Amino acid sequence: MLGLTVVTLLGGCSGAPDQVPPEAPRPHKDWQSAYINSNGIQLHYWRTGGSGKPPLVLAHGITDYGLNWASLAERFEGEYDIVMYDARGHGYSDKPDEPYDLATHVADLVGLIRALAIEKPVLMGHSMGGAIVALAAATYPDLARAVILEDPADMLARLNPLGEAIIPDWKKQVRNDRRTGRAKLIAMARNKRHPGWQDRDYELWAESKLLVSPNVVDILHGDGFGDAGTTYPKLRVPTLVLKADADANSRKKHLEIVRLLPKGTLVHIEGAGHVIRNDRPDDTLREIRAFLSRL
Repeated sequence: MLGLTVVTLLGGCSGAPDQVPPEAPRPHKDWQSAYINSNGIQLHYWRTGGSGKPPLVLAHGITDYGLNWASLAERFEGEYDIVMYDARGHGYSDKPDEPYDLATHVADLVGLIRALAIEKPVLMGHSMGGAIVALAAATYPDLARAVILEDPADMLARLNPLGEAIIPDWKKQVRNDRRTGRAKLIAMARNKRHPGWQDRDYELWAESKLLVSPNVVDILHGDGFGDAGTTYPKLRVPTLVLKADADANSRKKHLEIVRLLPKGTLVHIEGAGHVIRNDRPDDTLREIRAFLSRL
């Protein structure tokens, strides 16, 4: 049986130099910030709480961390008990040298859900997190009530396979981002990588880049983000796939993949890039609420 260790944390390190991340997770509203033992490591998570509310577990994308979900979670915390965890190698969770394969990430997530005694959560994942929650729900049919995939990486990989050859350059980029510093990262995201976001989302995005280990890129070894063609037919709970804006030919390919889901729904969000919830927050909120209302 998995052990349970919960340590509530207070405060950050506001006086640190620009390039140094906080020594402890930043407080956010009245959300719990704590650690759990799962699959042999400590995972950090934020939790909105709320007795009697249905659970919603959020899995972030590669090089992000749990609090990158903050803006979305604030829109749903009145209705859901939301858990936003830092995947291994990310945020304030343990950063072992290895392993970082998809199956290990799935074991981490399942261990967290079981250790926190969460019953039938809705699982939502972005990019890498989408691949994690999809495989978790497909492997453990009784785990989730429903699944929401935001531009999931397993689907992207099926369309445009990512090879191991890009690992060294991607790790170099992660190291460069860590050296760049918070202010420059925010400017880079605002002006080039992710224009149009809310100011607070830039701050959290930059913080996630200061906290991540380059080793997380090792997920690309072997099976990488997995294969939606294998996973999706086994995912038997209601599943919403939110996709970034795309041309007509790409949309047709996306639909072919989503049709592999026994209970799948595909929605393209006009004008959205890879981080759909930040690019088009109101449209994202509307589609998620509509999906959840049908459960």
